[in-house]
Amino acid sequence: MLIIFFLAATLADQIAAFVGNDVILQSEISENIGILANDPMAMQMFSSEQEMNEYVVEQLVANKLLLIEAEQESIFVDDDEVVPMVNQNVDNLMSNFPSEADFFKYLEDQGLSLSELKDYYRKNLKSRMIMERLISKKFASKIMISPIEVKEFYEENKDSIANVPGRVKLSHMLLPIVPSQDEMVRGFERATDVYKLLLTGGDFAIIAQEFSEDENSRGRGGMLGKIRKGETIEDFEAVVFSLKPGTLSQPFPTRLGYHIVEVLNKGSDWVLLRQILIKVDITRQDTLRVKQQAQEIEALIKGGADFDSLAGIHSKDPNIDLGEFYIDRLTPPFNEVVKDMDEREVSEPILTPYGYHLLYVREKVAQRTLTFEELRDQIMQYLYQQEIQEKYDELLAELKERVFVKIL
Repeated sequence: MLIIFFLAATLADQIAAFVGNDVILQSEISENIGILANDPMAMQMFSSEQEMNEYVVEQLVANKLLLIEAEQESIFVDDDEVVPMVNQNVDNLMSNFPSEADFFKYLEDQGLSLSELKDYYRKNLKSRMIMERLISKKFASKIMISPIEVKEFYEENKDSIANVPGRVKLSHMLLPIVPSQDEMVRGFERATDVYKLLLTGGDFAIIAQEFSEDENSRGRGGMLGKIRKGETIEDFEAVVFSLKPGTLSQPFPTRLGYHIVEVLNKGSDWVLLRQILIKVDITRQDTLRVKQQAQEIEALIKGGADFDSLAGIHSKDPNIDLGEFYIDRLTPPFNEVVKDMDEREVSEPILTPYGYHLLYVREKVAQRTLTFEELRDQIMQYLYQQEIQEKYDELLAELKERVFVKIL
C-alpha cells in the first residue's frame, strides 16, 4: 500500500497540467525549455525564465486541445511525412555549434540522445501539421480577402510598409593626422631615455608613475590589464601580440605617441600588460598639412585619377571598401555628406578623431516607395494569416470551454 502511494505521489509530482483525459508532464515542459534555450531567436521572445515557462505550458495545452479536436475530425499525419523536416531541424540546431562534437556534448549535457531529439521534433512537427490541417479544414474555405481590403490596407499603411530606404556602397581612404618629423624625433628621444632607465634596473611601476603620459594607467604603475585582439589600435596590437610574456618592448610609435610595453602574461587572443606612453603633440600646422594633402588627392580623383590606386598608396587603413549601408543609418558626419553625393563621386575631406577621410560612392540606390502591385500578394497573405489567427484564437477559447483544463 505504501509503495502504491509512493508511486502515485511521484507521478502526481511529475504532472504539470490536465487537458481532458490527457496530462502534460513536467518532463515535457523541461524538454521544450531545453530546446528553446539553445535557439537565440526564440530566446529574444522572453524577458525571464518564468515567462518562458508560462509560454511553453500554454503552447503544450493548446497543442493538446487542438489534437483532441483533430482526432474527433479524423485528421491524422503519417510519420513519413515529417521525416525530412525532422532532419532539417536537427541540422539547423547543429549549425549553432562550432563542431559536431560540441553538438553531441550539448545533447549529453541535456540528457538527450540524437534519437530522443528526433523524436521530440517528430512529435512537435506532427502535431503542428495536424493542427494546420485542422485549421485549414475548419476555416480556409470561410476566409475571403477581397481586393478592396488589400488596396485599403496598402493605402492606410504604405508609409510604414512600402518605403525602401536608400542604400549606398562606400569606399574610403584615411589620412591620419600625425606629428611633424621633428616632434616625432623629440618624442623618440624622450622615450629612449625612459627605456634606458628600465634597462638599468629601474622599477617599471615607479618609472611609469613618474614619466608615463597615459592618464588612465599612470596611477596604476602603467597597468593596462587584459587586452583582447581587436580592442585596441592596429599598430599597438601588432607589437604587443608579437611579444612573449616577460618581454620589455623597445619604444615604438602609434598615433598616440611612443609606447614602452611589458607583457606580463599571454593567451591565444589576449595579453596582460603595462605600458609607459610618451605623447607627441599634434599642432594646427599638422592638421592643415594633412588636410591639404587630402584636398590634393581629391582634386586628382575629380580629374580622372583612379580612387583605388591612390587609396592603396595613401590610405592608412588597408580596408578601403567599407561595405553597403542604408543612407539614413550612417553616423555623423558621414550621413550628411553621403546623402548629397552621386555615384562615382569623391567627397571633400571629412575630419574625424582618426584623421581626414575621403569617401567614394561606388553604388547608390535612391529611396523609393514600393507600388501596390509589388506588395499586393504579400498583403493578401498577411491579411489571410491575420484572419486565420483570429479564427485559431476563437477555436482555442471554445475548446477551453468544452474540454477540462487545469494547470497545476
